[in-house]
Amino acid sequence: MCTDKLRTNKNDDVVHRDGRRLCCYDDCVLPFPRELSFVILWFCVGPRHVTFPLNEERDAIMRMGRTLVSFLLPTTLSKSVALTRISTISSSKTCRGGLCSRSIINRSDNVHYPRRSQLVRYSFRRTMSFVTTSASSFSPIDDTLSSSMIRSKTPSIRNHATSSSQKENNNMTNYERLVRKLYKTNLFNPVKLGLENMDKLNALLDRPMDDPKISVVHVAGSNGKGSVSLKTAHTLQKYTGCKVGLFVSPHISSFRERIQIDGNPISEEQVETHLQYVFDICEKENIPATFFEVTTALAFRIFAIENVDVVVLETGLGGRLDATNVICKPALSVITSIGLEHTHILGDTIELIALEKGGIMKADCPVLVGKNVPLEVLQHQSKEKGVSCLYTCDDVLGSTDVEPSFEDYDVENSRIATAAIQFVQSHRQKINSRIKSLTNDEIAMGVQIRPPCRFEELDIPVIVSGTATTKNVRVILDVAHNPQAMDYLIVKLRANYPTSNVRVVVGMSADKDLRYCTDVILNYLNNNSERVHLVEASHPRAASVSSMMKSNPRLADCHFSTTCDDGIDNNCDNGQDSSSSVSIQVRSALQLAAANDEIVIVCGTVFIMADAREELGIVEPRDSDAIADVAGAKQRSSQENFDDGDKKK
Repeated sequence: MCTDKLRTNKNDDVVHRDGRRLCCYDDCVLPFPRELSFVILWFCVGPRHVTFPLNEERDAIMRMGRTLVSFLLPTTLSKSVALTRISTISSSKTCRGGLCSRSIINRSDNVHYPRRSQLVRYSFRRTMSFVTTSASSFSPIDDTLSSSMIRSKTPSIRNHATSSSQKENNNMTNYERLVRKLYKTNLFNPVKLGLENMDKLNALLDRPMDDPKISVVHVAGSNGKGSVSLKTAHTLQKYTGCKVGLFVSPHISSFRERIQIDGNPISEEQVETHLQYVFDICEKENIPATFFEVTTALAFRIFAIENVDVVVLETGLGGRLDATNVICKPALSVITSIGLEHTHILGDTIELIALEKGGIMKADCPVLVGKNVPLEVLQHQSKEKGVSCLYTCDDVLGSTDVEPSFEDYDVENSRIATAAIQFVQSHRQKINSRIKSLTNDEIAMGVQIRPPCRFEELDIPVIVSGTATTKNVRVILDVAHNPQAMDYLIVKLRANYPTSNVRVVVGMSADKDLRYCTDVILNYLNNNSERVHLVEASHPRAASVSSMMKSNPRLADCHFSTTCDDGIDNNCDNGQDSSSSVSIQVRSALQLAAANDEIVIVCGTVFIMADAREELGIVEPRDSDAIADVAGAKQRSSQENFDDGDKKK
């Protein structure tokens, strides 16, 4: 940071001694001229709530942006796309979709100055670490930019980026560098619905999932697809002796969870070898593949290299245009359920969404559907596509007359997986007649598995405060993150723990219905907000503690902690603790639960779960801070993110 600057008291600019105006961000001074500072924050950090200056400054910013292209863009992005992104500055005063936490604007310009965003509080020092690494990690794409223009316009960027990023890169493993690069992909490659990129990638990989020796199970659905995928893969691997690949999203603690073989995440060495191979193809063939497309291609290649027998593929979003839908002849297509979700992408009715999910059906291949689907719509679509047959679970397993006391989604997911396993077993026996037939008991045991953080029950030993006594505290982890899921969580708690006292640790995404979800929790706790612990994930989509409290005045007496200025005057629990908000409150909840004979529920967004699981002492692979800084600077990283700002949980 430059030292010869004088901060003014009237606005957020800094006046350099030579008279130039520079920008201030979160109490740090950007060591670049004002116009270039806008470009850096918009282009590298993301433009959420970045208010651009008046028209007379936009031309300068656009010129800076075009120059910056040569430093920050990967070779897989065409020059025209890059300059199109830069040109959007001229069309809108405010751009949404990134992670800046407040506006950067001179208040004297008489432009609306939004209050500090409630979406994220992210350290500028971390941001600059990402910016400077980006500058050296990406190859120039515009060789026509003159070196003299670069030297004259952006001397600070090259010097600052080179020294900082070289030091940082020296401390990173090759795995960390590659995964960081992958997370940054969507920053510059616009994510659009379509299979063009994936078709090219898949062809260049020799269409590995179309190998007739591999049985592919393709799973789509609004809810339950992750659970059905895991249950199916786990049972086949454990009881048939097949080598099984599993592709799911999102992950909890480590990127490698997305691609598993026989229940184990792939190794860092496998990522290093095969991710670089996919990157090389993209760069050589000029394929602007997105995060999810590259990750899908990585899974396909690793499954082929490892000679798996069965692959279970979970779609990202929808089905028809999902990156996984380049496979030609699956052993089985599964549609678990259909609900209203992502309506401005998939359609605004159940029927339209069903047609998108049903896009995974293939000619001459069987299809299995769960009970919560518009059956007539899918039956009509299956005839149009020429599928061999469309089955319900009742068709395969027989009908059941047992009516549960409430709709336990895990029961339905297990039933779908049980039916799917029978199809795959039959398909494998046609390829290898020595494959054993599973017994009903083996299948029933296999499908009992649940994905992490789906009503995951744990007993955690806790030393009771002020004593030497250790007590086991029951902890339940659940990614209930929207009204429907929160309602179901409470119903299941009432059914499984009808007389237990409960303490709740909750963190939400900012785009969810905070008032409804917290009302559900408070109603369950008889309006006792002292048994609520609010947390904030280190993620741009996370709702801040203050926004949750403002959304519901009933939370006035809750526990909370903040790791930055959140605009809350109440006393918080963190003191001088530098731990994350999640870690502090999980620790506090465990102590109070042990003293008061309570169970602890950790629920809400998936983004709080890695910190929660670490605090609970769960030992599992977890990505390093070098990756978390980018994954949680959190470039929009999945197939489910699109140019119009839609986000999938």
